[in-house]
Amino acid sequence: MEGPSLVISVEELSRFFRKKVTESTTPDSLKGLTGRTFKGARSWGKHLILEFTGCILRIHFLMFGSYRINQPRENRIPKLELGFKADRVYFYSCAIKEITAELVESYDFRTDLMSDAWEEKRVLTLLKPKQEKLVCDVLMDQEIFSGLGNIMKNEILFRRRLHPETVLGALRGPEQKRLVRDCRKYSFQFYEWKKANVLKRNWLIMRKKACPACGGKVVKKPTGVLKRLSHFCPKCQKKRLNQE
Repeated sequence: MEGPSLVISVEELSRFFRKKVTESTTPDSLKGLTGRTFKGARSWGKHLILEFTGCILRIHFLMFGSYRINQPRENRIPKLELGFKADRVYFYSCAIKEITAELVESYDFRTDLMSDAWEEKRVLTLLKPKQEKLVCDVLMDQEIFSGLGNIMKNEILFRRRLHPETVLGALRGPEQKRLVRDCRKYSFQFYEWKKANVLKRNWLIMRKKACPACGGKVVKKPTGVLKRLSHFCPKCQKKRLNQE
């Protein structure tokens, strides 16, 4: 689950802020939550942070995690279940860890693409030692682009006509700055489209067979050190290894 989706999850969970948990099911490794007050939630990158009296949980939805509010329980066991009288919240296929308030305060919100504290200058500084890396790996670096996921990576690179295996250093300074700005811009577009249930309708390259620009065949293959699946047009997105 990508950063914009987590911002939406915080908004949807806000109806339960300051309410007492009447029932809960948690992993054995965590404290029980029944009787605790749900103080609030916020996100950092791909982390959803849930704060209760005496306890803070961090949820990472991994590749296939999800949450459901007041929907029939799925045919799988939720990792976490929260009851607020007649309301139910289920978290599936996710990693959950109890963390400290000090750890939350250490998060650098200057790299969180959806945060009001985001700073372009900070992100550009963090890019400087990454010039030998491929852009497909750099965009997925959560210490630089917190909240940016694989869908966003593919869509942003297509919009900038950048091959995922382009070396970051092949982009001149102004190009890197435009890439950073487009990551921020697309995050908010993603957010608006997801809220309006039209996200997939606005995909240009994800899961497409033909390039919308030239009509050529879209290539789908793992790229970079991370080996995450990239969708790209080899004709429109030329690979660059050196500055041109």
